[in-house]
Amino acid sequence: MTFVRWYPLGYLLLAVVFSTLLTSLSQSGFNLAAIAALTGGLAAGDILFTLWFDLRHFTVTYAPIALVNLLSVALLIKLLPALARPWLAALMAALVLYVMLQLINSLAPMPTLIAANRSALGTLAMLLCSAAGMGCYLWLLKRRQAYAQV
Repeated sequence: MTFVRWYPLGYLLLAVVFSTLLTSLSQSGFNLAAIAALTGGLAAGDILFTLWFDLRHFTVTYAPIALVNLLSVALLIKLLPALARPWLAALMAALVLYVMLQLINSLAPMPTLIAANRSALGTLAMLLCSAAGMGCYLWLLKRRQAYAQV
C-alpha cells in the first residue's frame, strides 16, 4: 500500500485562498480609488459593501487563476528543489501570473478581465499578491518540516 502525503496539497489550497483574498482586497482598493476620483469621495458603508461584494464575487473568478498559478510553481519546485528559495519561488509565481494575465487579456472579449490589471500599479499589486501566496506555501512547508524534525 502506498502512503500518500496530502499536506502539501492542503498547504497549496491555503496559499491559494490567501493569495485570492489579498488580490480581491487589492482589486477592491483600485476600484474604490477610481470611483472616489470620479465622485470626490465614498461613504464608509459603500467601501465596506464593495469590499464584501468583491470578496463574494471576484474571488470566484480569481481563485482558479491563482490555483493554476501557484500549482504550476509548486510543481516546478517539486521537480527542481533548488528553486525552493523563497525569493526565487515568489519571483516565479509573479512571472507565471504575469504570463497568465497577458494570455487571459488576449483571449477575453473586454480590454482586461480584471480591473486592477488595467494599470501598471494594479498589475504590480496582483503580482505581489501572487508572490505572497507562494511565500505562504513555502512557509507552511518549511514549518511542517521543522516540526517533523523535533
